[in-house]
Amino acid sequence: MNWMKRAARWAGNPRSLGEALRARFDPLRYWAPGGYRASRYWADRLFRFRFDLQGVGNAALSSGENERMYRRAGEVFLSLCRTLKIEFSRTEMLDIGCGTGYYAGIFREQGGKSYLGVDVADVLFPELRRRFPGFSFLKLDVAAEALSGTFGLIAMIDVTQHITSPKGFSFALRNVREHLAPGGTFTVTSWLDGRARRSFYEVSRALDVYNAAFPGCRFSPPLPFRDKWIFGITAPSAP
Repeated sequence: MNWMKRAARWAGNPRSLGEALRARFDPLRYWAPGGYRASRYWADRLFRFRFDLQGVGNAALSSGENERMYRRAGEVFLSLCRTLKIEFSRTEMLDIGCGTGYYAGIFREQGGKSYLGVDVADVLFPELRRRFPGFSFLKLDVAAEALSGTFGLIAMIDVTQHITSPKGFSFALRNVREHLAPGGTFTVTSWLDGRARRSFYEVSRALDVYNAAFPGCRFSPPLPFRDKWIFGITAPSAP
């Protein structure tokens, strides 16, 4: 009976029905040994939603709800950056999992000039390059491919939980650490609770995994960020 009632509700809401079917069959569609096919999953999702924030946010919420959620998240991100005394106009930013370019927009609004956005899917790159002339975008899997260069600000917002492979996650954090400039800051989000959530494309991890990956770095107090926390990890300055 419960299933029949749910089916009746979904029949009147095609979006709810579609999301329910995807939740049921996506784990099989994107399955891969030791994880999931992240590049294909995110390419399909971004192609479906384009610049609608449902694609990078919560597909179960409306576009307006996602926009409001992202606006609040952006304010928290800026608050953290101010606390950490990040000067956007003088900082080279690496945005890992740049998606729709939401944080590229914030960086530009704050006077930022040197920006590289990387993502496992390049579906939106042609339009992002048009919207952000002078900014660079590169298809790269930070969990498997080495970065190049150093950056004063590396942002990884709503990304680490989507690296489900322990090996890939360790590679990604080491990748970030090796390309963070002396005195630079890594801003990252996490549930900070290894038991918070697990699905085929999301894995929760506790704070101690970040502590282990960034020895000698200074951690800022975590701030509430959407359903997670955001915090900064600042590398020691050059001697």
